[in-house]
Amino acid sequence: MKITDKLCVAVIEPVGGHGGMNYYDFGLCNGLTKAGAEVFLFTCDKTVFPENSSFVGKHGFYSVFGKDHKLIRGLRFVKGLFLSLLRARNVGAMVCHYHFFHFTKIEYLSVALARFLGFSVVVTVHDVESFSGDSSAGLARKTLELASGVIVHNQISASEVVEKIGVSSGRLYVIPHGNYLPYIDGSVGRQGARSILGIPLDKKVSLFFGQIKEVKGLDLLLAGFKDVVSRNANVLLVIAGKVWKDDFGKYSALIEKYGLSDFVKLDIRYIPDEEAALFYRAADLVVLPYRRIYQSGVLLMAMSYGRAVLVSDLPGMTEVVSDEVSGFVFKAGDSASLTDAMHKALVDDSLRESVAEQGLSLMRESFDWDGIGLRTVEVYRNAIFRK
Repeated sequence: MKITDKLCVAVIEPVGGHGGMNYYDFGLCNGLTKAGAEVFLFTCDKTVFPENSSFVGKHGFYSVFGKDHKLIRGLRFVKGLFLSLLRARNVGAMVCHYHFFHFTKIEYLSVALARFLGFSVVVTVHDVESFSGDSSAGLARKTLELASGVIVHNQISASEVVEKIGVSSGRLYVIPHGNYLPYIDGSVGRQGARSILGIPLDKKVSLFFGQIKEVKGLDLLLAGFKDVVSRNANVLLVIAGKVWKDDFGKYSALIEKYGLSDFVKLDIRYIPDEEAALFYRAADLVVLPYRRIYQSGVLLMAMSYGRAVLVSDLPGMTEVVSDEVSGFVFKAGDSASLTDAMHKALVDDSLRESVAEQGLSLMRESFDWDGIGLRTVEVYRNAIFRK
């Protein structure tokens, strides 16, 4: 194809509205259309497409999540995949762009089938932790060998893909995860959000939000927070999210052990999108005390809401956050370091507001979907030529 020809692209991302990928999908697809591509998004039946969108949204995957037998859901997935690819070919798509969070035989089949049907294939790898086992790494290697382009969201992920999977640098691209600015709910301010959630207006509020699992370091946060309370009792920690392969009982025990019951507000459940805004709006500081992470949607969401963030000094975090510039940083795994950074962030209003504003500016300037769309279209063109 000529460099001036219009690209037709099929973005196949089955999670969509079932698991919170809809904002990402919509941002990417809108960015791609602004970059001149014709885009068809194939996703699950739980996704509600925005009105008057610049791309074409299709429900390609029906009842692939839920409590039905795994085999039944797997067959539905394969059917949805096959029909989505056929529809993509019928509308003239040249590139198939997949989004993978792990690597199983399904992911291999997805890429192999797309290649068989004549598509150039681009894969965005969202979770490089999925390479942890030898068998998974082997499947990832076989799958990505079939792709003409591989996208990751930061440099640490790129290093892992090269080291563990052996993806050549010529096929590997680092393009950041975009911001959430197009989807920020501005209808409720801090005071209104706190009123709805039952949070006192005079408290300095820290928020731990999202899936609760061991690697996210909630135990470390509680250990550090007890010393924050000893320095300043006018604080509150809000913990909101659903437990995933973890036991919240151990965190409840720590809250009791550290005498934090009067300083912690719990909302342990899945928080739907329409309620998430309230928690971000109510917070003064969003804390991400993770022990291991490559990227974080919570981080980008918090910064998109103009909230100051406190993160551990893991590479996936410090590629985004600079200490006391666009956020606050503490030494990973060190509760004393967390305490010092958290205390400073909460008591120094001027500094906290400054880094929050700088973080928001960073989201606007460096994590803009229009720029991401342009860079991704170039990946597609390279993939077509490489095919």
